[in-house]
Amino acid sequence: MKVVVVEDHLDLRQLFVDALVHEGMDAIAVSCAEELDECMSEGMIHLLILDVNLPGESGFDIAKRVRAADPKINIIMLSARTGELDRIQGYECGADFYLCKPVSPAELAAAVRAVKRRVQDEISRGIDLALSVTGMRLTSEKGVANISKVDVALLKALAMAPDKRLPYWRLYEVTERNSNEQAKSQLELQVFRLRKKLVEIGISENLIRSMRSEGYQLTQAIRIDP
Repeated sequence: MKVVVVEDHLDLRQLFVDALVHEGMDAIAVSCAEELDECMSEGMIHLLILDVNLPGESGFDIAKRVRAADPKINIIMLSARTGELDRIQGYECGADFYLCKPVSPAELAAAVRAVKRRVQDEISRGIDLALSVTGMRLTSEKGVANISKVDVALLKALAMAPDKRLPYWRLYEVTERNSNEQAKSQLELQVFRLRKKLVEIGISENLIRSMRSEGYQLTQAIRIDP
């Protein structure tokens, strides 16, 4: 599960990320709204852990904006503002949990585990996807997309990889590219075009998530058919 912590206090950022990684999460931390927007442009985020008092755009405003853009995202809000009206404002802005500071790593981890159970349940009820290797097509309950041989190779490799994620160098291999800057641009263009085909058959383009400076990951299982 992809988690982003937005916290301007350096020590707290590291403390929270360490606790989340210990729980098996794919967690990173940023310090402000601008850095968060950069992360969100790179792919799906399942959970946002959001401090209220941030430099620039407040946590309340960020939550409201992010929730409007992605109604499915999960938000845990952290704040030293413990009054009833503050908590109500947090929930009205889109928070799923409003935790009052100081928050222990154990309490935060418990809230994150609750969100993870919800995310896994949603994924298990997701659209059934099947990749036909010989037929070179991807099928969902809403339609069929004809894809290229190189698209088949990419999706099959990701679907069979541990955690459904692969680094760039491995994706270059399976798509028969040389490992250079041109190969990266070609791979990014391939993924861009493939995402457009996914949308046409009712699959979110976030099925293929970009991992910054690392590679790509599938956010949902794909059944491999002959």
